[in-house]
Amino acid sequence: MVLGELRANRIVLRNSKSIDERKGCRVRAARNLSIICSVAALAVTCVPGARAQIVIGPTVSLASLTNVGGDVLVGDKDFSNFSISGDFSASQINITSITENGNFGIRISGALVSAGSPETLSLGYKVTVTNSPMLISAANLLFNGQVAGGSGQAQVTEQVFTNGNQFAGQLFVFANATNSVLTASLPITPPQTFLNLSNNVFLTAQLPAFATISTIDQTYTQVPEPSALALVAAGFAGLALLRRRH
Repeated sequence: MVLGELRANRIVLRNSKSIDERKGCRVRAARNLSIICSVAALAVTCVPGARAQIVIGPTVSLASLTNVGGDVLVGDKDFSNFSISGDFSASQINITSITENGNFGIRISGALVSAGSPETLSLGYKVTVTNSPMLISAANLLFNGQVAGGSGQAQVTEQVFTNGNQFAGQLFVFANATNSVLTASLPITPPQTFLNLSNNVFLTAQLPAFATISTIDQTYTQVPEPSALALVAAGFAGLALLRRRH
């Protein structure tokens, strides 16, 4: 009788232990899945280094890019296919990597000045997302143009083209002696993996006035690719289903 009770107790203990182990595995699986989902969500929804400031990176001469067809990699954005024409040469222009408000981009810089006669510059390039689940959802333009000593105008007109050379829109910034618009943004709908851009710079002034531009910042707002969002959503759905089973 006592032996039978001992055997029965052992069976109950084994069954209890087995049940506890299965519950423990489920709890650990749920915890791990929760961590994975949180990390995935953070990876596709957060922009690296998102701060209200400009972080400056390496600088290269535009001549070194146009002469050999070089490119500049900034975060997950690759800038390539640089071209230039107008009253300024490639050797007078520098390209600097920047991160502005968490968005990757480039700074176009040089001593662009007009003191009497109009001066022009046309600069083209391509920006492509590389090794990232993000897509370009907006193009952002910022410059420091100004006119001093009288009448004149400093301006940048940028045309944006999407896949298939489709015209997406135009950005315009300007400054004169009495007014200025120094920033502009163009939504890209639907978001794209790459854009082709054409910047047209124009400066003019009447002596003794002069118009100047020394920096033009181009950055890109980004959003998660739909497939990446779907992956995160599926992960959270699986987590919810696992919790309901408990």
